[in-house]
Amino acid sequence: MGCERLDCVRFSTERELIELLYDRYGLDEVLRRYLEQQTAAPWYEMVVTRQMRLSPLIAPRLTGLLDTVRTKLDFEEPVELFVEPNAAINGFALHRISEKKPHVISVTSGLVERMTDPEICFVFGHELGHLRYNHYQSRLAKAVLTEQDDRLPPLLERRLETWDRLAELSADRAGYAAVDGELSAIVSAFFKMASGLGPEHLRYDIDAFLLQLETLQRLERRDLMARFSHPVTPVRVRALALFGERGGFDSSPEQLRATDADVAELAQLMEYEAVEEVEVHVRDLLIAGGLLVTHVDGKPATEQQTTILLLALLHLCADPEAAIGEVKSADAAREMFDRSAAWLSENAGEEAYTAFVQLSHIAALDGELHPSEEALLLELATKLAISQKRAQEILYDALTSYLQTQATGKTAAPGFVMGPLGLDASDDPAGE
Repeated sequence: MGCERLDCVRFSTERELIELLYDRYGLDEVLRRYLEQQTAAPWYEMVVTRQMRLSPLIAPRLTGLLDTVRTKLDFEEPVELFVEPNAAINGFALHRISEKKPHVISVTSGLVERMTDPEICFVFGHELGHLRYNHYQSRLAKAVLTEQDDRLPPLLERRLETWDRLAELSADRAGYAAVDGELSAIVSAFFKMASGLGPEHLRYDIDAFLLQLETLQRLERRDLMARFSHPVTPVRVRALALFGERGGFDSSPEQLRATDADVAELAQLMEYEAVEEVEVHVRDLLIAGGLLVTHVDGKPATEQQTTILLLALLHLCADPEAAIGEVKSADAAREMFDRSAAWLSENAGEEAYTAFVQLSHIAALDGELHPSEEALLLELATKLAISQKRAQEILYDALTSYLQTQATGKTAAPGFVMGPLGLDASDDPAGE
């Protein structure tokens, strides 16, 4: 199995997402300049000056395991192995900063002491997978953009967080190859990393992880999992089990597509997504209302209007742009708008009021309140049992706030570029 084969089994959802982000935000050029300026050099130097490099003479067992894994993965680029004096069970890799430098894999002394040879091979394979897929170069993007602007655009930050978790699923497949698909070794490694405990304390049971996954799938709120930098362990175990059941590295293209589709569905457990009914209807009202109110005057949505709507949706759906794009017509938006407004009027209070305020600000962000926009929002107020007087106060407060920000030269929303909202200006969003 060569590196070309390793590329073939990379989790396609992960690869497609990072390619999209590179293209959308010009990350190639950002990272090229960053690496040319050798800004990443201190990270490399911190490892080589503060940690012990393991040579075949000093650590024949560990370097021998790394060489074996490199051979299995046909990974020919130079790699140096380091150990950090740390009781935690962990490891990481640094992509080489130039063609003249080696890649770096660093493991903690706690990992070396507690893990068996197969478990360590899985870790080495996992880290080599990250290196092969250039994951660590991509992870520089967040640091680079934060240095340049102090704060990442929220939508880019969310998509990078998602990609970071998906990258672990790709790298796990390289680790799977490193141990010849021995899932028990992988699960025991996961157990040790998750708990810090060895076999004298825990019995490693694959079924226990998969039972925990069933519990996670039944959770009403999953937003906590979306804050983790790595996938939750039951998801990783099930993803590798699916990969192995369908042939692993001998999977046909059709089998691999089926596996990736199932793993992508598992990965949705780790995304911000509306689950409770009230959240679903608030999300749908914001999507439909945002589309309608920004097109009711016959003009396309402004960049700021699009941005504010996307920000409002960030904690209600994993990919706000995709969710907006699913609404294909003014009629579909109107049907969603009416349905969610009716449900919220019967079942919600503060949530419905907040959604109305958000839509009012979106309408006001183009600097005027078109009669059709005002009519649509006053209709919504009636549906939500908000008095006409109070609704008009909210609308004009939103417009006044916008005009004040314009007068002072401040921006009302982050100024990063987003695509246009989904309805064509020729559609009739008011249904008239």
